Amino acid sequence: MENSSKRLQILMGDTLQILDHMKVDADKDTMLQQVKNDLQEQNNRMENLTQSDEEIINTAISMTQSLDRINNLVQQLEASLMEDYQASTGGIDEYQHMSIDEQREQPESYHDKIDYLSAVKIRENINRMNEVLLSIRS
Repeated sequence: MENSSKRLQILMGDTLQILDHMKVDADKDTMLQQVKNDLQEQNNRMENLTQSDEEIINTAISMTQSLDRINNLVQQLEASLMEDYQASTGGIDEYQHMSIDEQREQPESYHDKIDYLSAVKIRENINRMNEVLLSIRS
């Protein structure tokens, strides 16, 4: 169980680092800040555990519910960022077939790509966190 707790803390730390580097438009910033604050709250809960198995299991149950709510926000953010990415490139497939240097020559599209891929990674990390929480509970 201790290894699972450490794995969870690593995933949370990695995800918070991604969130700290994201710069989204003002209309999405509130959602991004909510995700960041909620995840930081869950991270703080893990750091403040006394490490008794019963406490960890109860926290894992509660955190699963919180992460589900956070994941819903991330999915909304991801969908919105995908729309921005699609709109700024005019065609994601064509844009992705460009060299990285050509992509960087279009800063808005490149930024939209990075934000979208960051949101995808956050969602994937939250799914991994839920897998770790499931292993803690069982």
